[in-house]
Amino acid sequence: MNGRTIESGDSVDLVVVGGGPAGLSAAARAAEDGLTVVLIEENHQTGGKLRGQLHQENDGEWWIGWTLANDLLARAERAGVRIFTDTVAWAIEPGWVVRTTSSRGGDAAEIRTRAVLIATGAVEKPMPVAGWTLPGVFTIGGAQILTNTHRVRPGARSVVVGVDPLSLTIARAMKLGGVDVDSIVLPPQPVPDSDPQSTLKRLGGLSKLAPYFYMRLGGALMAIPGLAAIAARVLPRSLPLWGIPLRLTTRLVRIVGDDRVTGAEVETVRANGDAVPGSRRVISTDSVCLSNGLVPLNDLSASLGLEFVTSDSVGAKVPVHSATGATALPGLFLAGNTVGVESAKVSLKQGEIVAGEILATLRNHPFKTREAELGELRQLRADSEFTFEPAIQRGHDEIAALFNQRQEAPLP
Repeated sequence: MNGRTIESGDSVDLVVVGGGPAGLSAAARAAEDGLTVVLIEENHQTGGKLRGQLHQENDGEWWIGWTLANDLLARAERAGVRIFTDTVAWAIEPGWVVRTTSSRGGDAAEIRTRAVLIATGAVEKPMPVAGWTLPGVFTIGGAQILTNTHRVRPGARSVVVGVDPLSLTIARAMKLGGVDVDSIVLPPQPVPDSDPQSTLKRLGGLSKLAPYFYMRLGGALMAIPGLAAIAARVLPRSLPLWGIPLRLTTRLVRIVGDDRVTGAEVETVRANGDAVPGSRRVISTDSVCLSNGLVPLNDLSASLGLEFVTSDSVGAKVPVHSATGATALPGLFLAGNTVGVESAKVSLKQGEIVAGEILATLRNHPFKTREAELGELRQLRADSEFTFEPAIQRGHDEIAALFNQRQEAPLP
């Protein structure tokens, strides 16, 4: 079942594009409730970035993404979901037709379906800096896959660039995997958060992730207006993070090397981001991992002409959709990081909710547990240890309100 090629002309109730946490959980719930479901995943395995996740939660339990991804896959297969990996959905046409090709060979195929769920997740934003094309430079997601999925070290020694949930957790995983992580430093100019003050403002979203009480308290306090500016002026040169120096006054300038990475040139910066004259130095390292955040992957949604809205609270430009993932095109639904970058726990719940909405739509009956499940989603966001955007719930509420407004507006 997992990995076969699609036979053109198949007709099903639901096609799910994307086999990450949201797509897999939605497919499983829909199939468990009797729908015929096909899931399409372009990679060799389902699970998405979940497979590379490994971190210790605040209750002391370890979140082992590989095991969770396997459990989710097994649940979907037990429910009868037909899963096609190494397969790309290159077009979606209203009606609904999903056109695919497989790297395993064979002709292009099409699947006719009553509904489509786009759950294609997010992609990493690039971080342009001198030397970033040298062998030994990785995105933080690439380092995550090497370390946690393939058990391969990206280098013997590494400098991590960028302060966000991905960089902090993956730096720890690299250290656990035997990499000598020299430090975590600020990104180069003009990348956002390349100065201590703006970085400290974002620590509120990372405070639950911090391993020490004073860092959790400090991160929460950064939400107080004006406090980040004061704190940045008295910030120590280095904070310990699981034994890794978090250097909030050190910024990357360029990556050093001829035919591969040999070092990272950095400089000391003041609270406002001004460089301290004469502070440049080179850290000896054979790998540099760049983390500049994630952005929703919405090429398929854009090709269908959906209305997009830029939300500062969500931190991205995303399609207008309902709280349960419905769109203005009947039969088309969205879930997961494609509507805003959040934790795997949130994506899993979004998948469950959108499946409930799809079931209600196709069977023309009320989604009876809608409000209760949306309440659970809100609580998950509030409790999440990974908060990329502190006000993301407000952003989702505003987008849902806009969707409702559009649906209620009279036709011209």
